[in-house]
Amino acid sequence: MAELLLHDRKIESPYLLRLFGITEKEFEQLTDEDLKAELLDGVMIVHSPATWRHDDVMGFLLVLMRGYAEAKGLGKVTGPNTIMQVERGRRFAPDLMFIRQERVKLPLAKQFKGAADLVVEVLSEHTRSYDLTEKRPVYREAKISEIWFVDEAARQLIIDRRRANTYEEEVVSTGLVRSKVLVGFWLDVGWLWQERLPDPLRCLEQIMHSAEPAAQRDQLE
Repeated sequence: MAELLLHDRKIESPYLLRLFGITEKEFEQLTDEDLKAELLDGVMIVHSPATWRHDDVMGFLLVLMRGYAEAKGLGKVTGPNTIMQVERGRRFAPDLMFIRQERVKLPLAKQFKGAADLVVEVLSEHTRSYDLTEKRPVYREAKISEIWFVDEAARQLIIDRRRANTYEEEVVSTGLVRSKVLVGFWLDVGWLWQERLPDPLRCLEQIMHSAEPAAQRDQLE
């Protein structure tokens, strides 16, 4: 097991540590590329290294979403090393986030100021409560258009979709799910529950070849 040595205490992973009374300046000084940490109203949340399975699922979705977004010229999909600053004192590192092309500024910065258009969180045993009870309401307050929670333990994908001033929840265990934000992108939810994940490039090819044109989708909706 990975371990964190804090003064004279040895903490075994998985862990979710909270450091209180942290300013934004201190957060910037304490974080680096090897440490996944977030800041929520003066509390710095430090994550233990992810499990192989978590990384596999996240990497699988990254290939699909990034490949699709770049091929269609829709925007940028980035992974957990990019921090999203939704507002002062609130900085998060979603497992994945999508930003529409018109909002992508070059050169790319390590931190994105503002709320992403879509975020994905892959739940794990030690982050489940934090993701669903603390981050979820903040994501909603930030008016993120679409929020995905991959709940492998329950074998379900939870999606929050913003509608005017409220959110609608969709829970999918089998079949196809389509993103309203990453236009034309769909996912066979069953792929995520396979012990050995399918080849992401083959899955991406399926998505690309059967995605509906944006104009056609608009007519159907």
